[in-house]
Amino acid sequence: RRRRGRRAAAAAKRESRSAMEYGAGMSQDDFMRQDECLLLNYNDEVIGSDNKYNVHKFVSGQPKGVVHRAFSVMLFDGDGRLLLQQRAQCKVTFPKVWTNTCCSHPLHGQTPNEIDPPRTSTSAEPDGIKHAAVRKLKHELGIEPADLKSASSKYMGRVHYWAADTLTHGPNAPWGEHEIDYLLLYQLPKGYTLPLRPNPEEVMESAWVSAEELKARMAQEGLLWSPWFRVIASELLYDWWADLDAAFKRPAELSIRRFDAPAVHCKAGGAHSGAAATELSDLYKLEQSHEWESAARRKLTLDAEREARRRDLTSASRSASSAAANKQGGYGKVPTHEHSKKAQLARPLEVAAGLRLKFGSMALLSNLDLSTADEALRFCDLKLGEVSRSFAAVIRQLPKALVLDILVFYLVLRALDTIEDDMDAFKGREVDKCAHLRAFGDKYLGDEAWSMDGVGQGAERELLQNFCAVSRVFNGLPGSSKEVIRDITTKMGAGMADNVSIDMGQGTADLAAYAWYCHAVAGLVGEGLTQIFVGRGFETAALCGQGEQVWPFCKPAEENGGRSLGLANSMGLFLQKTNIIRDYLEDYADGRAFWPQQVWRQFARSSELGELARPTAHGAGSDGYPTAFDAQNDPDGAAVVGKGVNKQALSCLNFLIADALELVPDVLTYLELLRTPEVFRFSAIPQVMAIGTLAECFDNPRVFTGVVKIRKGLAAQMILDASGLGGVHAWFHHFALQLLKCCPKDDPSHDKISAATQRIIGITQDKAKARQRKKACTWLMWGAAAVGSVGVLVAYRRS
Repeated sequence: RRRRGRRAAAAAKRESRSAMEYGAGMSQDDFMRQDECLLLNYNDEVIGSDNKYNVHKFVSGQPKGVVHRAFSVMLFDGDGRLLLQQRAQCKVTFPKVWTNTCCSHPLHGQTPNEIDPPRTSTSAEPDGIKHAAVRKLKHELGIEPADLKSASSKYMGRVHYWAADTLTHGPNAPWGEHEIDYLLLYQLPKGYTLPLRPNPEEVMESAWVSAEELKARMAQEGLLWSPWFRVIASELLYDWWADLDAAFKRPAELSIRRFDAPAVHCKAGGAHSGAAATELSDLYKLEQSHEWESAARRKLTLDAEREARRRDLTSASRSASSAAANKQGGYGKVPTHEHSKKAQLARPLEVAAGLRLKFGSMALLSNLDLSTADEALRFCDLKLGEVSRSFAAVIRQLPKALVLDILVFYLVLRALDTIEDDMDAFKGREVDKCAHLRAFGDKYLGDEAWSMDGVGQGAERELLQNFCAVSRVFNGLPGSSKEVIRDITTKMGAGMADNVSIDMGQGTADLAAYAWYCHAVAGLVGEGLTQIFVGRGFETAALCGQGEQVWPFCKPAEENGGRSLGLANSMGLFLQKTNIIRDYLEDYADGRAFWPQQVWRQFARSSELGELARPTAHGAGSDGYPTAFDAQNDPDGAAVVGKGVNKQALSCLNFLIADALELVPDVLTYLELLRTPEVFRFSAIPQVMAIGTLAECFDNPRVFTGVVKIRKGLAAQMILDASGLGGVHAWFHHFALQLLKCCPKDDPSHDKISAATQRIIGITQDKAKARQRKKACTWLMWGAAAVGSVGVLVAYRRS
């Protein structure tokens, strides 16, 4: 409701501006904040709108700004002279440069409407662009609409270009242009004198020139020229100018001509180097082999744009942490945001917890007997430690009769997940990928001769290369465990295969699809683990029951032998939703994202999920978000990035966290039903880590620049306390209070967040308070003992 109210107020403001003369009483800062440019994809399809500040920022995270629609007017008099203008010194972008008659942007929310639909071979003249041109010609040069009625006008085509304003702001310029520019010719009747009243806030000077005079001016040293007009002049203008009568009769070009910035308009520091320097010219060459209106050409263009955005978001030029991530060569090549050693050492209790966990009596002891292990089991134990250093100890501490079953289950699913995750090994061979995923449980698992090469990286690749060892250990498990592992692996493989053919570049379709995906890759794991716990006699059948959440993918208990497995699914979904929230950037960069479109489109200003990763979308430079932008890496960008910045990404993030928190009552119910201490610890530790991760991610812009991690010492404290229900409740209570306290009052999801956290607080407060009292008594005892010891020492020394 708050969001609808803000949009209504903004619309009313734009309507009142449209009713009066455009620009009346407005400063350049007003224009930059209030004018809403039309955001585009590379096919010139309008996908949203944003203010002029945000689309023109050439800063870390969006080094080429945001592509938007523009127009350039070339107005000729009856003698064929072209009207030029020199942009005013107070302009934010490209001040003092000479350029064509008028160059500006069609805007969202104007009357008459300035938004044109995508152009096709049957499109008429772009009326929206012409409305915008008439508006700006009056605003900049004082040309009345009536004076243009006698002029001939013609739309000629489009050019797509980008350029940093290095002439004004130097090699690290934080401003620039990235536009698909509509080119318009106007010519006045012979003998007509056009009255000009240039607006000094927009235009320093104007001049009528012939073609030869323009060439001489552009060759003259000391004069600055706009990069878009240089492209227009060198590529198109003089050909039209040679015969204006013929030019006005030409059909408009349907395809978009694309031009990269010349070296003088490229930023330093690597942001415009390599493939980024030739992005548009490379794309234009590829497009020439397709019919412009073909589906193949459209897909080619969008794929190229997506790759360019991925490069912008993960480039080593974005930040020092991105550079480190690129050197690591991990999936997605995004940095990990870990707390500094100084920040961790400043918390002595956490340091002590880490030492106790690693060296003290609270260390997780392994129950995996390797004294008589064969080569296959030793390989499995080695790979477990390599593919999951943090979770390996939690698995190894399980009861001796259970540890091997869960170890093998984990490695089998990790191998399957590696096949699903690798977006390069099966590129162009997605049918083969689906076949492998579907065959993994039924055919490959248990076949001691099967392995796979060339998929995954590092330890995961080696796991697949030697999967025969995993199958050998699997074949020695009890029959009930083998049946569960094979069944769950087969179902997961089929679910993963179903998603391979779905374009996940923009996330899942809706909340239902989001939940279904989480079930397919994590809820099923919860089902499998629960069935093994119960089947091996470590837990009761109550664990297979139904919770508060009613999942469409869970059969009713009466149809499934009295087992709905609803609680087990909630356990898996809570973990998976946490991972998806935390891994936004990594998943987007990999080209398969999972944030539901039904949610993020409510908050985004465009129909592009990658928008949320732009610094202009997650509070960069604004008060309260000092980590939203790497000022050390881009000091010039830091000086301007906060102008007109929005926070829609944070609003979307907080909604998804609230959605995940609604599963916590089921999680706590499941944990309360457990009776085996080792199984409790195995189940509780990931859940406590998950709510800690959600608290770390909440309202945190670093989610959109890398992968957020909790402090290692804090993780150690949570692991130590997760041995009993009281400790688990204490941590859930702690983080729920923290989330409630940190929730911005103006957050659109404030009520949802408040309800979810208060529900957790209500469930956990009794055990949390009891835990606090117990800890307080322990500290008092230790304090009393310390005082007594000091007293004895003092008495001894006096004696």
